[in-house]
Amino acid sequence: MGASRIYRLVFAAFIVSLVAGGCVFGQTATPPPQPASGPGGSNYPFLAVTTNGPYWANGKVLQDQFKYYIFEPAAPTPLQAPVILFIHGFIAITPSGYQDWINHMVKKGYVVVWVQYQNNALTPTKSYTTNARLAWADALYRLQNFWWESHVRPVIGANGQPQTMIVAHSVGGWIGANIAATVGTSFPTVPTPMALVAIEPGTKNLVPAEDFSKINANTALVEVVGDADTVACKNDAIRIFTQTTQIPASLKNLLWVQTDARGTPAQVANHFFPNTDGFNDDARVDNRDYNITWKLSVGTAECVFGTGPDPGACVYGLGAGNLLQVWMGRWSDGVPIKPMVYYPDPNTLPAIPGCPL
Repeated sequence: MGASRIYRLVFAAFIVSLVAGGCVFGQTATPPPQPASGPGGSNYPFLAVTTNGPYWANGKVLQDQFKYYIFEPAAPTPLQAPVILFIHGFIAITPSGYQDWINHMVKKGYVVVWVQYQNNALTPTKSYTTNARLAWADALYRLQNFWWESHVRPVIGANGQPQTMIVAHSVGGWIGANIAATVGTSFPTVPTPMALVAIEPGTKNLVPAEDFSKINANTALVEVVGDADTVACKNDAIRIFTQTTQIPASLKNLLWVQTDARGTPAQVANHFFPNTDGFNDDARVDNRDYNITWKLSVGTAECVFGTGPDPGACVYGLGAGNLLQVWMGRWSDGVPIKPMVYYPDPNTLPAIPGCPL
């Protein structure tokens, strides 16, 4: 074999090794752009978002632990839509921290009510659930009163209640579970949520727990835990999941997000990836938003509200490990990003380094 032949073979092997490593002539692999379709995709039926607020719960004007905003779909503006309660994480007290996520849900056809349950870090944690409930109830009253203001009205279900669900992050996920558990037993009254999507829920024993076995058995539950989340860790998510035995397995999904650092930005499953302002993360908005938080929240909404364009939309939010649910797309070099993992038994979740077992 001639020297030139050997050289060509070695050079070809070198190129193959670069591609396999996610690097072609120094180019690092990147995560995929937003999908063109699906619950996390850019096929928006509404092209604009109308922001209303700030408002405060009745009798709580300028007390920011009772503040809320209402985000409504526009261009075109629908007459009515299901309503999603969005509950933020600890001290994330402006909607801007999650604005792209909120906008995504709104442009998919939902009214989103963002409530604030603390005005600073000193707000008593024992009041978080009550504060959020007061703001939520006031927002629903405002939306349903035709004579008061012009809004996209809530869709009313067969039970006479507005069709609602809860989407939340961090402490918000715990508060959301508390609100769902106290429907009908706490004042002011709020509708039974048709679903709770809790992304990395956690309280570290700061927010008192309600009896999660009181959550309506027809309320779908989707929880997400990240393998690098050393803030919320996993035990609070496990507690919610294991104490809701009244909810059938077909309506409960627990998903584990795997970190994949093959390319840039690394797809790190830390506590802050659900934010869309880049706080404590390596990207403001990227594939972890499209294929985790945005896909699961809208996919679950399409399922429980029956609003999805795809009759099989339940496979996204409640897919029990279906490929469409856990798929995270491909790096730019064609290698699949590590998918989410469905765990029917939360007690088998892997350990998270830096967290209690």
